[in-house]
Amino acid sequence: MARIGILAVLIVSILSACSSPSAGATMSPSVGVSASPSATVSPPPADATFPSQVAGLPVITVADAVELLRSGTLDGQAVAVAGYYDAMALPCPYPGRYIGPLEGWCRSVAFTDTRATAQLCQPAGSNGMSCSQPSGTNLAPFFLTETSGDAWSYVTGGATGEPGALVLIGHAGDARQWQCTAATQAQCAAAFVVDRIAWAEGHDVPTAAPQTGDQQTGKATTPRMTLAQVAAAIGLGDDLLTGAAFRAGDIATVDPRWNLAGDNIVWLVRSLGPAAQAGSAETRSESVWLVDDATGKVIDSHPLKLASDYQPARLWQMATAHGVDCCAGDVLAFYRVVSGDGTVVYEGMVPGGESGGQGSMTYGGGYGSGPLVLPAGGYSITTWLATNSAGAIGPPRHECSTQVTLRPLDDVALNADYPLNQACTFQPAPSPSPGP
Repeated sequence: MARIGILAVLIVSILSACSSPSAGATMSPSVGVSASPSATVSPPPADATFPSQVAGLPVITVADAVELLRSGTLDGQAVAVAGYYDAMALPCPYPGRYIGPLEGWCRSVAFTDTRATAQLCQPAGSNGMSCSQPSGTNLAPFFLTETSGDAWSYVTGGATGEPGALVLIGHAGDARQWQCTAATQAQCAAAFVVDRIAWAEGHDVPTAAPQTGDQQTGKATTPRMTLAQVAAAIGLGDDLLTGAAFRAGDIATVDPRWNLAGDNIVWLVRSLGPAAQAGSAETRSESVWLVDDATGKVIDSHPLKLASDYQPARLWQMATAHGVDCCAGDVLAFYRVVSGDGTVVYEGMVPGGESGGQGSMTYGGGYGSGPLVLPAGGYSITTWLATNSAGAIGPPRHECSTQVTLRPLDDVALNADYPLNQACTFQPAPSPSPGP
């Protein structure tokens, strides 16, 4: 069975018990029902005793955070928001199109100013439940691989349990908006991405490095350094927001402005900028750091906020192998992308699922695939096939190469076509789109 087929079966089998009148509908990435504009910052919600400040940031309401989000003030800026969190998974069919990392597909998430409006499911009858969208103003946060803290541990009692009282520090305008399609980028730019859970159910939550894994193999990442040691190497004190260790070749999935290759471990760390550089009284700028786990040296850093002239291109990888039956996973397709100065910016498996039938298999190009977000310029692309025997990858075979020039905002898809017993050639392919 194809990897994508396995994913679909798991989603249906695990989540089919949940019911919702809007199951399968695409949810707004961050903002729910609108609220009336507020001229002043409101105090945190009244039905829990939230702190007035965390990590040097004033704690504001969901309604005020939504207003800041809509104004663009949260782009690259950290804000601390108090509210009540609830989430439920939806029984979702295969979407038939690529879903970006900041699109709210197959989820219902509530983060509102009261427990009642955050509650998604209620008991119904002796064994059932009734579920609905969150009511009132809603900020649907994204908890991603680098987020410090686990929101699920604060939502008790299963699907009908009470929402958890949380203070979240997060931002909008995340660079992963460029990993969405051109048609959905604006939606992804408005996603509220959580840096850390700062407070939960009456207690401060210390910053901790989440467990991450190699996206090629699934193997857990085991860094040499601790998060405290990384923060000390950068010179951060209380301004540390979040930090996580990644395989270098996976770092672009968190911040696509860094395109690295290799299996060495690096840390991605976010920190608060000086209060004097705040975009408003409620926010502070964020910086992003890249630290070598082996040496503790800072490799690079940049502001979280995207530069106004940042106009990269998207390169989508695909491969089609003829004479290979889908989809046992015993033959894999690989790409290597090298920039004009000789830097390897990607080397690994073609991302995404496998599709096809007897005698033909296509790698990538659909759900689970993701683009390389690259600066404009010239690139050398090499692709090959290799056998996979219980995780042991065989030598490259049927290798072929091409040159491509990417212009700013280009959206290019290349399909490496492997005819049976013939040389590989690159064929143009349509770039993923949102579909109907």
